[in-house]
Amino acid sequence: MRDDLFGLESELKIRKSKVREVFTPHTPVNEIEHLFGREQDIKRMISFINIPGQHILIYGDRGVGKTSLAKATCSLILDKISRGSFLTRSCDSGDTFSSLFIEPLSNVGIDISINQQTKSVKQIGKAGISIPVVSAGIESERQTDTVHKNSLQLDSPSWVAQQLKNYDCIYLIDEVDTLTSETDKHKLSELIKALSDANSKFKIIIVGIAKTASELTAGHKSIQRCLKEIHLDRMPNEDIRKIILNGMNNIKPKKIPKDEVVESIVDISSGFPHYTHLICLSCAEIAISKDLSHIEPTILHEALTEVAMDLESTFSENLSTILRSTNNPQEYKLILLAASHCQKRDFRSAELADKIFQLYGTSINSSTLNSRLTKLSNTINSDNILSKTARACYSFKDPRMPSFVKIKFNHLLDD
Repeated sequence: MRDDLFGLESELKIRKSKVREVFTPHTPVNEIEHLFGREQDIKRMISFINIPGQHILIYGDRGVGKTSLAKATCSLILDKISRGSFLTRSCDSGDTFSSLFIEPLSNVGIDISINQQTKSVKQIGKAGISIPVVSAGIESERQTDTVHKNSLQLDSPSWVAQQLKNYDCIYLIDEVDTLTSETDKHKLSELIKALSDANSKFKIIIVGIAKTASELTAGHKSIQRCLKEIHLDRMPNEDIRKIILNGMNNIKPKKIPKDEVVESIVDISSGFPHYTHLICLSCAEIAISKDLSHIEPTILHEALTEVAMDLESTFSENLSTILRSTNNPQEYKLILLAASHCQKRDFRSAELADKIFQLYGTSINSSTLNSRLTKLSNTINSDNILSKTARACYSFKDPRMPSFVKIKFNHLLDD
């Protein structure tokens, strides 16, 4: 029988190491000691949340660590500064302004389970019927329904603010971008303004995917003075290195990644800590299962193969759809891989041609390259990988795609 047939021994080693508490690609980082590289943003959040009348909006691309920053910082505030409550809610497309505040209102003693009651009254009496020959009294029965509405005004920002203003609580509302109604976003902004005007103890932190803050506040201009904005951009390479090195040092026993492994993970991550956690977790688990103290390039290669199989199916499907529609999929893979190594988010075709020569030592005709880029950015195709942002200028439609491409195709650089 093969040793460790079902991987149980490896799993026990991995659990004992607590590596899954250090590298958490599938859940937000909740412990401040594991949140590396956002020290200045944490400092700003702590300052903002403790200023009277101030609330916070955190926005940016998917995968840059918005939820981790918010949750870990709130835990730190409640542990070291405040003794109030902490509530969190992740929005979905079915949410409305009213549904977001059911739990906070319930916590202050407001029963929102019944907003309308119908009282039925049954009456029995005689009905007089006039007939030319005879007049008779006939029993009749009728029911009167009376609607009694209670005083709840769940859809009113000012009413909700009035109920919650004395509730000592930090309320984290995540994924606000999934709210489908601009009216609901506007009401949320009105609530924050009303809470600020009342110098409320009830503080709101909004988190969402957006390029600008106004996308999450429905352009509510008067909210600017009471809603502090924190735009989370991609992490600088130095902070990505902190995640790798500090994280590996926190594993028991600690793991030591080779310098070239660290630099490869930094490059592939492209500033997204989600990918850093994902790759580091896989590398560490392989090293732990093999009882290795150092993480060599061979382990990284094995880890990237595993990660590529587990990554988001949407990316894989889009990429497969595009590649199946081409005559030379290998050429398109190389072009996408070169594009993922361009330093700026927007890259020009001339810059891409230089990158192709730098990586593969081969030149590509400009007309051929432009034709390939047009195919990858064709607006008729909803699965297109690239967007054309200006004349001869392109960017990846999803900013996380370069990392995915590097994970998927980085082995081509070794071929």
